Amino acid sequence: MKTLRNIITATLLAASMALSPIARAECDVTLGVAFSDGTAQLTQQNRRYLANIIRRAVSGSMTPAELDNAQICIYVAADVNGRHIVSNVAPSKTVLDLTLTLYVADRNTGTTFSSTSFDLTGVGNSEPQAYNNASRQLKAQNRQLKEFGDKARVEVVDYYDRNLDAIINKAKTEAAMRDYDSALWRLLSVPECCKGYNRAVAEAKVVYQQYVNRQCEENLAQAQAAWMAGYTLENAQVASVFLSEIYPDAACYPEAQELVAEIKKHMGERWKFEMHQWDTLIDVEKQRLAHAREIALAYAQNQPQTVISVIR
Repeated sequence: MKTLRNIITATLLAASMALSPIARAECDVTLGVAFSDGTAQLTQQNRRYLANIIRRAVSGSMTPAELDNAQICIYVAADVNGRHIVSNVAPSKTVLDLTLTLYVADRNTGTTFSSTSFDLTGVGNSEPQAYNNASRQLKAQNRQLKEFGDKARVEVVDYYDRNLDAIINKAKTEAAMRDYDSALWRLLSVPECCKGYNRAVAEAKVVYQQYVNRQCEENLAQAQAAWMAGYTLENAQVASVFLSEIYPDAACYPEAQELVAEIKKHMGERWKFEMHQWDTLIDVEKQRLAHAREIALAYAQNQPQTVISVIR
């Protein structure tokens, strides 16, 4: 797991006031990148290429996985407009005219907010090669792509502003069902420049506390069971695996510390283990929020990619 200090900068709170369209265009947002069935000829390498330049244009970064399961995504579709063979060279070449269209879309409903298209031409020794070479003609520095990214950010912030109550209520329902990871991901996907960002973060802190308390109970029980199976170094090491998942803000942290002290009493220097502790040089609340973001990111990384049907 990444150290909390490395991602603290991602946890600073934003003001909750409404922002102008210019400020919203500069806002960091969480967007997925999805590909239509019509892009089946794209290799995985070229899908990654397109996803990266789209992320850079829309989000200002290329953070992986965290973006790919976002509620709002950039949907990539492609249409072949024409093809011809150049046969007076060896080997013969295929020339493909391709229109690549990007949609800002709601992953659940397929509703689109805006779109933009790029006419691209690719040349290759085969149609698939020409297809992929055409996709490479789209560059991150493309002005049209950057303008689309700015507009997309504004639309995403507006989406979260309009749907914040529903997002928070959905997260509360998930938390009540102990689906804490999903609830945290949902709440922490709200961009910092949204009017209700502070509300979402406040609710995320409540869900996070429920999560760490539940995790503490489960991991402490597993650690206790491992240790009670026999006072051996092997069992102590098994217990340490579970104890390492317990954080200082968990309700049962003191009880976990007592178990650690007991194991050390029996094992002495043979068992070297220390419980999680907050960094004293960094504000604890920022560390807690950073840990919550880690949990949300891990959840997103483990979700299957959803196939969506965009309403054009």
